[in-house]
Amino acid sequence: MHFDTLTNDDENAKLQRLNDNFIWFYSNYDSFKKEFQNQYVAVKDRKQIDNDTNLDTLMKRLDLKDYDDSIAIEFIDN
Repeated sequence: MHFDTLTNDDENAKLQRLNDNFIWFYSNYDSFKKEFQNQYVAVKDRKQIDNDTNLDTLMKRLDLKDYDDSIAIEFIDN
């Protein structure tokens, strides 16, 4: 039972970090739009860590298939 509590706490912490990254992303959206128009932008720990026009390329570069952290990725439209 203690293990389940730790897992839930860990999952909640990851979701909170992800939420924080999305909040930070959208609070900086206008700046991103000027620099990264028509690109996917990856945010971790409230910092822009990478960007690309192709999501698959970005995901491969970040090695996200087994990545165990909260990275927000959004597309910046024109």
